[in-house]
Amino acid sequence: MSLKRPIDYGLIKLNGLINDMVDLAGKALKKSIESVLAGVDNSEEVRKMSDELLFMMDEVSELAVQLIARFQPVASDLREIKSAIQISYDFSRIGRYAANMCEITTMIPEKGCDFTPIKDLSCIVLEMVEEAGRAYLNRDLEKAGEVRKKDDQVDSLYSENIKRLIQMGGKMDTGCLLSIALVLRYLERIADHACYIVDSLSYLVTGRK
Repeated sequence: MSLKRPIDYGLIKLNGLINDMVDLAGKALKKSIESVLAGVDNSEEVRKMSDELLFMMDEVSELAVQLIARFQPVASDLREIKSAIQISYDFSRIGRYAANMCEITTMIPEKGCDFTPIKDLSCIVLEMVEEAGRAYLNRDLEKAGEVRKKDDQVDSLYSENIKRLIQMGGKMDTGCLLSIALVLRYLERIADHACYIVDSLSYLVTGRK
């Protein structure tokens, strides 16, 4: 990339912050899923990652304001700045949901719960987050389309598992019932944010919402 304008250096720094958020959000989600499925308490570690993502979101917002105030961004620059602000928010929310998932380990009964039904869902959601990040960094609209297709799988698995929980009713330990329902909800919301990220990419590349 040929850097001809002062704003270009700021945009590269902005992209670097988003790159760091992509990596950290993926790590936080992996640790959170491990915490639930393996019964390992990663809550403190994931909470720190979540706090770091929140701090990085503030850094993105501050840099974005500086770029707008100090330079004269053209339309494409403004789209990149606006998209970075939105995407940084989405990754900070993914970190927060990952931290919330870890906290569920305190609700799980001593005998444990069978989280097998949500293994497939958690794998798909993790893939969505990682692919959404790569799609944005590489400006890859084709990869963005794959993320949206995976969201249909998430919606289907989410509905199936919720129906299964309703059918189980009083047959399942209340602590397990609530824990699984919350994990399902957090994963579904994380998948939504992955879609928001690729929507921001589409806006950045095409200029259309």
